[in-house]
Amino acid sequence: MPINASPEYFKAQGEYLAAKTKEAKIVALEKMIKLAPKHKGSENLLAELRAKLSKLKRELQEEKKKKKHSSNLAVKKTGDALVVLVGLTKSGKSSLLSALTNASPRISPFPYTTITPEQGVFDYGGCKIQIVEIPSLRKNIELDSENLGIVRTADLVIIVALNDEEIEQVMQELEEAKISLPTLVVHNKMDIIQKIPSRSEFSVSSLAKQNIEELKDKIFKKLKIIRIFTKEPGKKKSELPIILKEKSTIRDLAEKIHKSFVEKFNYALVWGSSVKFQGQRCGLEHQLEDGDIVEIYLRK
Repeated sequence: MPINASPEYFKAQGEYLAAKTKEAKIVALEKMIKLAPKHKGSENLLAELRAKLSKLKRELQEEKKKKKHSSNLAVKKTGDALVVLVGLTKSGKSSLLSALTNASPRISPFPYTTITPEQGVFDYGGCKIQIVEIPSLRKNIELDSENLGIVRTADLVIIVALNDEEIEQVMQELEEAKISLPTLVVHNKMDIIQKIPSRSEFSVSSLAKQNIEELKDKIFKKLKIIRIFTKEPGKKKSELPIILKEKSTIRDLAEKIHKSFVEKFNYALVWGSSVKFQGQRCGLEHQLEDGDIVEIYLRK
């Protein structure tokens, strides 16, 4: 224990002793080295701290080398859209994943609790939206490159942050990784941290379940997809929708069902917001809107 060390040093020391992961221990050790007294009497202490830090970083790199497959191979797209949560440690990503989906990630007061990708799915009117939380971004940790690989496969990136500084850091990391995807900036813990970041697009409280359903609406709109239900003459509409991109036409729908549907297409009857009257007869180039019901008639 160093002589004349500051309270901040002992706080960092406590974080190191309580840390459960190598990433968290590295963060705490770096703080301890920065805050330790710098005089002749502390030379041995600093040497010991630096040795521990070097050993942890080396072990972390060796663990990565032992992996036969990268992390992104473990995340398979299981829904109609893939949304990835990114952010710094303790920003509320795990609690948001739990509030949005059926997932039960480990939630802890300690930093860097999430060390592998966590995932879950929520149903939005028949559209299955897969949410993946990657471990917290942090520079100089090699795992970031693997987790950013998962981000590249996303249809939407949600930046979870508590303040503008965190938003800026995450955006900078994404830019440096040359990742350019649709993003949604979400401020979590609105019940605790009431000052909303100026760059936040939406505020929620995962713990109090505030604005969670509204966030699902926002996510769906940001994905720019639509749900189209099909039906057969005299029967009810299909239970599950076909998912298409915004501004898709009946031609796109027909092609997704089967290529022969375009070749044999005669006409379609459409119910929903895209037509002037319900059951309107439409052709292949008619543009569909979310929730439309389409009954396709083929030439015999």
